[in-house]
Amino acid sequence: MLDDRGMKEILKNIVKRKDTILFIVSLFLLFAGGCSKKNTSQLHYKPVEAPANTTTVNFIGHWLNEGIREDLVRNFAREYEFQNQHVRVNLKFPEEVFYNREDLQSNQKFVARMLAKDNPDWDIVRVNGEYKEIWQQTGDPNWPNKYLVDFSRFEEFREGTLPELLTDEAKEAWNGIIPGPFIEGQFWALWFNRNVAQKLGIEIKQYGMTCDDFLSYLKAVYRHNQNNPDDYITPIYESVDWPTTMVIGVQMYASLLNDPKELLRKKITTERLNAWGKTLETLEEMSAYEPYNPNWQNVNWGNTTASLLNEECLFYVNGSWMYNIWEGIDHSKVNNCRPAEFPVFNDLLIFPGGYQVMWAVLKNAPHKEEAINFLLAMNKPEMAERWVRYTKCPTGIKGNLTGVSFGNDQFEDFSYHIQDKYGLNTYRYFETSSWVLNLRHEETPIYFDEVFRGEMTANEAMQRINRSIGW
Repeated sequence: MLDDRGMKEILKNIVKRKDTILFIVSLFLLFAGGCSKKNTSQLHYKPVEAPANTTTVNFIGHWLNEGIREDLVRNFAREYEFQNQHVRVNLKFPEEVFYNREDLQSNQKFVARMLAKDNPDWDIVRVNGEYKEIWQQTGDPNWPNKYLVDFSRFEEFREGTLPELLTDEAKEAWNGIIPGPFIEGQFWALWFNRNVAQKLGIEIKQYGMTCDDFLSYLKAVYRHNQNNPDDYITPIYESVDWPTTMVIGVQMYASLLNDPKELLRKKITTERLNAWGKTLETLEEMSAYEPYNPNWQNVNWGNTTASLLNEECLFYVNGSWMYNIWEGIDHSKVNNCRPAEFPVFNDLLIFPGGYQVMWAVLKNAPHKEEAINFLLAMNKPEMAERWVRYTKCPTGIKGNLTGVSFGNDQFEDFSYHIQDKYGLNTYRYFETSSWVLNLRHEETPIYFDEVFRGEMTANEAMQRINRSIGW
């Protein structure tokens, strides 16, 4: 039988628990012990009532149906409620409120609507690292400063965040502020299916893939499709609403520059134009082997997420977050998906990846202070360690496992390799022409798709580019 002191001790231990399963077991023991004081034949249970002065934090989550990342968010919300009895977390996922996978701009439109409200419906919105995209919806480049809480002003937040993410240069990604924890770290990858590669009789290099290697893989798929028209394999899956394959060309181009600062400088130079010209020439050679599915312009990204998993294609270009998406679709097939570095001309010193802010608190949120406390609680070592274990990806939150430091499988091995090889020399990839030109010309076509699809020669593309920029 538990006395009052014993029950208080159990409650104290529960709050310290990091693991949800242990939390549930402890809670069960607490109720069982309390009930043992009574005659079990006369038990009457009362529903647990919320304290009278309860604050509800309205929170737009993320990662519904994306494997254990969904559990990560749900469990954190539950534990926060238990540890803060005066708070209730109204967690809703975008798909339950506004999100439409057929419209990848739906999140940006939703955030813009919340910013425009004097009394917004939600305290914490999902910004998903989309500063520029939301700017396009609001028409105001200064929207983060106007509408979002700046977490960099909290000492508790600064102490829990990797130092390199607190610099003025890092803040430029959000126009001078940090709107929330950098929970999601990720790398881009040239994903491939091991079974499909074996079927084609090839072995894909995960590391150190050259442009010649990549060309040979495309040739192998092309030969298979020519000889087996009823067993078509898409070489590289692409979608019309979220095209991702241009990162292949950007990495090839970056390897010719072989200077991280030069890639990020956003300045037109003869060296940069020559490097892009050579990249296009190689892409033109690759285009002869039909790298895209002929129907790709009728395919939305949401309909491609299982394509690699189901052995419909050889390659799939996307972030390391695909691991969790595939886990949520079919755990039994995930082991056949392998991440690889992108093909390069020369060994290079920079890789697409980095850290992004997922959530932000609105300045005029109805429950702003509790929403701030909620995200500050997320920015702790416990969350960092869970994130790394659950996602196989790094995080910008400080913790003993802030980076993936050991390899239990091909996913952890890849993240460890990228961290070890490139360190902080990463860049956040966007499909923009400014990688080759400058920001003033970022909307000027550089014709990656046209050349890679075989619709334009490299020479014609460079002539058009030079005319557009007056070179």
